[in-house]
Amino acid sequence: MDQLQLLAFSAPDRPDLCQEFLREHELVLTELNIPLVVRGDDSWTRDAQCFVIVALHPIEGMVGGIRFQMDHGEGSRLPMAQAISKLDPRIHSALEDLKAIGNGEVCGLWSANRYANRGVTVLLSIAVTAIAPHAGAKSMVCFVGHHTKRHPERNGFIALTEVGDEGAFDYPTAEFKSIAMVNPDPVLLPHANMAQRRSIYSLRLRPEQTRVESPARIPLEVKYDLVISKGVIDLVAYRSIAEERLRHTA
Repeated sequence: MDQLQLLAFSAPDRPDLCQEFLREHELVLTELNIPLVVRGDDSWTRDAQCFVIVALHPIEGMVGGIRFQMDHGEGSRLPMAQAISKLDPRIHSALEDLKAIGNGEVCGLWSANRYANRGVTVLLSIAVTAIAPHAGAKSMVCFVGHHTKRHPERNGFIALTEVGDEGAFDYPTAEFKSIAMVNPDPVLLPHANMAQRRSIYSLRLRPEQTRVESPARIPLEVKYDLVISKGVIDLVAYRSIAEERLRHTA
């Protein structure tokens, strides 16, 4: 059985993996003929509130990645604000409202063509939702292509209807369709499907575990290492998770 490790870390802690993430992501976009709209932007690699999850294969190396960037500091620093602002300036007020409660963006999702059809993007999208409360998020946003929106939808994201055409944009060019989405409650996940909620809750309660996954009907032995903070666990959030699990298993 193939083995895979999903490793989470604060970006400045692993500059080597961040640079590999950048190289591999750019390669994927080039192969898909998607414009490199943010070429050279590596500011997130120095942001301690940017959390990265990479998928590591013992032979193929890094075969996937995703980022979760908390919105902090003066002005919006989230990639989706930079992408959408010229198309709809209302994105700034929408993100400022979310920032007040603690908001972060899921971005930079990619998987390598050399390891295609294994469901790596599914595993990464579940894992990033699992770590969000640890990062301090009370809401999550993303800006994704229509062909990948099923991943955030399963994890509790809905359209950010305050912007664009009910959240939809022609982006990065007229040939591509993208949608702005929000997960309004990443702790209790009221909009997530049941299977995803169970996986997310399991990873939150045990962020270091190994289990067999079959996101694309091909069994993988996945080692999760999703501890992004060695500090005290947020007991309030985890009590809510435990109560919600009991409610759905009663």
